Amino acid sequence: MNKKIQQRVLCILAAAALAFTYLAIGFAVCAGFPQITRNLSSDNSAFDASPYAHDQLLDLALETREFTVDGYARDVDGGSAADERYAVALIRQAAASAADPEKADRWTDEARAILAEEDALQMKPWDAMLALYELDPSYALDADAITHLNEVNDVVSAARMPILGCTMIAAFCLMTLVMMFGPVAAGRALLFGGAATLVLFTVLGIWGLLGFDALFAWMHSLFFTDGTWVFPANSLLIQMYPLGFWMGMGAWWLATSCVVAVASIVIGAVIIRKKAAVKEAPRQSAGLQA
Repeated sequence: MNKKIQQRVLCILAAAALAFTYLAIGFAVCAGFPQITRNLSSDNSAFDASPYAHDQLLDLALETREFTVDGYARDVDGGSAADERYAVALIRQAAASAADPEKADRWTDEARAILAEEDALQMKPWDAMLALYELDPSYALDADAITHLNEVNDVVSAARMPILGCTMIAAFCLMTLVMMFGPVAAGRALLFGGAATLVLFTVLGIWGLLGFDALFAWMHSLFFTDGTWVFPANSLLIQMYPLGFWMGMGAWWLATSCVVAVASIVIGAVIIRKKAAVKEAPRQSAGLQA
């Protein structure tokens, strides 16, 4: 393999790895910062339709984010303990909402009886949560919803090492390009990686504007079995995270990745131009002397 082909292969690898890394950075920001979830939930969650009081639904949205994205002590206690701990958090918010004067009429006598049994330690939180869901999907999550959230956590956890690997590949390829072919080759990789990211997000952005539901369904179909992520419109999960919430998450993801991609393009272009200016300078000097 000659030097020219080696340079092209390394440049393509670096650009692809960089684009994947920029994509991951956007997801890490929108999913990794609880404040983004808090702000989007505060603006979009169905507070009026929900039997939960404003603060309780907001806190539950944050608890659900932690259960879904973070470890939630699964590595210490196991998945079943994490499920039970989440059920405890949900029941606490349910009890607080049932006692709230503004939401008291949204909770039936049957629901209050379940909460009373749980409070008297006559029913486990997990069983109480499932019993509340059977009364009304807006009261709690069922086993299918918890399974889906655990599957999301599995996908997020499994993606960490490949993302780290791609970042390391990008760094290795850039360093190799600099050492073997000079900074201009690395600058091109930075430029192409950023450009590829912008093209990808332009396509996804147009798709999202034309039909966000279709884009949302397609992205879920990449990782989950059809139907496992579909829930009733009045379910608690949908009330916490309605369409507007996910559109906001998508906007954060797009904006973050695009900002990083533009920075990559600018850095790459600056490196290329500086090198071109250095090459051009002696020619200009020679012309002046003549």
